[in-house]
Amino acid sequence: MAVLEKMRKKMGVFISVVIAIALLAFIVNPDDLQRVMSMFSSKYDVGKVAGKTISQQEFAKRLDKYNRIVGDNNDVDREASSDMASNLTWQSYIADYILIPACEKAGISVGEAEMIDMAKPGMFTSPVFTNEPMFLNENGMLSQEKMQQFVQMINSDQSGQLAEYWENLQNNAMQDRMFTKYTAMLAKSATLNRLQARRDIAENNNSFDVDFILQPVAFTKDTSIVVTSEEIKKYYESIKPSLKKVETRDASVVVLPINPSEKDVNVAREDIEKLYAEFLNVPSADVKNFIDKNSDTPMSEVYFKEGELKQISSIVDEFAAKNGAGSFLEPQPYDNFFVGAKILDVAQRPDSVYLRYIPVPDEKTADSVMSNVKNEADFINTAAQFIPQQGNNEPGLIGWANESFVYSQLPVEFMKAFSSKKGDMFKMEFNGMYVVGRVDNLTKPVRKAKVALLTRQASASQETYSIVYEKARDLKENSYSDIDKFEKYALDNNMELIPVENLLGGAKTISSYDKMKEVSRWIFEAKEGNISDVFTLENNQYYAVAALKKIHPAGYAEISELTPQIKELLTMKKKVEKLAGELKEKVGEVSSIEEAADKLLLPVSNLTDVTFSSLTSGNQTDPILVGAIAKAGANNDRSVIGPVKGALGVIYFQIKDHKNGAFYTESDAQRKSEQNIYSILNVLPQVMCQDAGIDDKRYKFF
Repeated sequence: MAVLEKMRKKMGVFISVVIAIALLAFIVNPDDLQRVMSMFSSKYDVGKVAGKTISQQEFAKRLDKYNRIVGDNNDVDREASSDMASNLTWQSYIADYILIPACEKAGISVGEAEMIDMAKPGMFTSPVFTNEPMFLNENGMLSQEKMQQFVQMINSDQSGQLAEYWENLQNNAMQDRMFTKYTAMLAKSATLNRLQARRDIAENNNSFDVDFILQPVAFTKDTSIVVTSEEIKKYYESIKPSLKKVETRDASVVVLPINPSEKDVNVAREDIEKLYAEFLNVPSADVKNFIDKNSDTPMSEVYFKEGELKQISSIVDEFAAKNGAGSFLEPQPYDNFFVGAKILDVAQRPDSVYLRYIPVPDEKTADSVMSNVKNEADFINTAAQFIPQQGNNEPGLIGWANESFVYSQLPVEFMKAFSSKKGDMFKMEFNGMYVVGRVDNLTKPVRKAKVALLTRQASASQETYSIVYEKARDLKENSYSDIDKFEKYALDNNMELIPVENLLGGAKTISSYDKMKEVSRWIFEAKEGNISDVFTLENNQYYAVAALKKIHPAGYAEISELTPQIKELLTMKKKVEKLAGELKEKVGEVSSIEEAADKLLLPVSNLTDVTFSSLTSGNQTDPILVGAIAKAGANNDRSVIGPVKGALGVIYFQIKDHKNGAFYTESDAQRKSEQNIYSILNVLPQVMCQDAGIDDKRYKFF
């Protein structure tokens, strides 16, 4: 009883907490309770940077800021924008916890006066500000006036987004300057001493011409060579520090495309045949309205020359090239696509025109410009009065453009240019203002046809979606939680089975399929042997089912994974060792490489201008041979050297000529040293991150 009482006292606090949580579950919203519990669970951590844990809530709060910044300032799709914001958020933690502390530890800082100078035009300007188009003048230079205007706008911005954006710019500028100072300090502190310079000069100025023979190792199996498990383990331990890896996973993914069924295709065919019957009686003046209302592709004002409609159908292209205005083409099948056509007009038109334009505030100004401008030079000078100069670009110059470009990229009124003559000008109203255009040149006119295309794309019906979904669901149900049965069922039913090996967390692409982030996330949440529910992917174009086969945890590659490769490597080394002994016995003492070649029945090959620096010059010569040549050259040894145990065989060589140049100087050595330093500095952030330790688990949540 005394022991029981003692346990009750010690467990009292713990039991109270458990009871409290149980009561909370009845009176608190479950979602709120989960959020509270997540604060105390590493399960909800986004990752670690330099030993500091980043929770999901903390990351999401910072991510919101970057989502606003990216969303307001980048013309990208939603997924790309989301990924960009997530990466910027993660990089901000790396800067806060690794890069900036390293700079501060080195005594580097950025003062208030320096921050002010960075935001001014001049030699201290930060590239962060010069990379912002809204701060640049018409010459592409930083404008103090535009920056001041932006800062003044912050006070009147009730949303606070401008202030947030400005704060982010200043922070980025400060961090960029600190790290620039840090790398500059390291670059200046790395010097080339005289001993290094002399060695580098010697390595580059002393070159050798060499004759050699090579006996490759036979790749047939040699039963006399045995590699023991102890040897494999010893070699594994020697390379283990280089075998660190992140977690990866193996899976099988089945993708089921949702394609229109034969029934869906027949429905599309019936639809276009009914529409085509109406189309035959539509007056030319009403064709555009009819096409825009009934066709899957809108009416185009473009005139097409022969060959340009092949992207739609070669039959349509041939029809437009050989028939006159008013001709009809009955609906033609093209995969799951049907297209009928009517030629509205045939004309001789230029393939491309050379265009200029001037935007003006009103029609009166447009008329004045058209009456005053007499030639190309007048037009350029007048355009300069209305359009700010941007770099070396001529104001108002569009240049050569074909009809498809003009129709898709410019106001449709510019299509007038293709029925104009060289030197013609035209005016048009656009968005409340007027534009004056000029045709400065045009290509030779060719036959073109304006074609109305009546199209219908067969699309999967709800019935088809249900049928394909049932196939995906049957796959899971008939697998009985067994991956072997899962794969067999998929193959037996002609489903696309994708083997996935060593998938990284956060992968967005699997095989040739994009936007697989949802499947990838499931794979990294599942347990070995799990089979997923059905995923709907790529805007309802695919269904997918995944099965997790194996988890390769983070850490070091296991010896069992590398045993075949290590065994093969050690076997090759032993083969070379054995072959070297056999050749040494056969060759014996020789005075020339030709004598050694005769004994081994091998041809003599040669290498020219071999230097020790060949090891770092991208040369494909065996590094072991290069080292042996450099050593023999340094000792002025002209005898036959061998056997040299190369990577793939045994080598004998003899130096035939030694050239001592003077083209590589101390300044070259200094320049090479600086290049090496800057190569190191380029990867410095990655090295710093590796040393600090980073665990990125964003893929579980974002």
